[in-house]
Amino acid sequence: MAQAATIRSTDPIKDIGNRELAYLDILVQKLKDELIANLAELGDEKVGRANFYFASVKIGSLTNETSKFSKFVISKQFRRKRNQEIAHREQPEQWFEDRPIYIGYQTVLRGLAMAVRLMKAFDRKHLGPASPYLWGEARKKRGQFLAPARAAYLLLPYLRLPSETRVRVALQEQAEGKVIWTEMKTTINGAPASILANKEWGLLLLGNRILPLDEYPLQSLDSVNFGPEATLPNDA
Repeated sequence: MAQAATIRSTDPIKDIGNRELAYLDILVQKLKDELIANLAELGDEKVGRANFYFASVKIGSLTNETSKFSKFVISKQFRRKRNQEIAHREQPEQWFEDRPIYIGYQTVLRGLAMAVRLMKAFDRKHLGPASPYLWGEARKKRGQFLAPARAAYLLLPYLRLPSETRVRVALQEQAEGKVIWTEMKTTINGAPASILANKEWGLLLLGNRILPLDEYPLQSLDSVNFGPEATLPNDA
């Protein structure tokens, strides 16, 4: 839209003959239709499909928010436009029987914002306190185009978080009532001992200090050495 605006003139006749402008206008409409169609799909109330309704049924939460989004999709004619003009699931008996369905840019933007907020709400329920931080890591990569958007979102729960963030997430989980520490057998300076560890985030509890390991999740803990030549725990 920004590129098209820079080359659009005040002369409609001249613009009609501008092939570059025509290409950009077609691309804008195509991308807009893609957004409308995907938002309509997310607003469908079907079981066994990737939509907010089915997610709310599986998680047992966010029912009101999901219903509000579905009503928005219907009232703003996203679903009708998808079925009649984009996916062509419903065709009138005769051509041009209905007037074209117009959905403004601001309406599409509002629907997109509602969908992203609902996605984050579902992630917060499913992934817990780590969700906002994982979204932050995803935003850092969104301009790199290393993977298709769908694959990038599927990888969201597996993004690596910095050490200080993992400590913060674990403490938030503990505040919400989750048992985060597990007793693990190891050796400390060569002597058999037990230590409290958070396997999920690769953390060790040493007195009142939390030590984050370089790698996580933690599978085993061979030894912990302290002293003049102290080494980090051997973990695998």
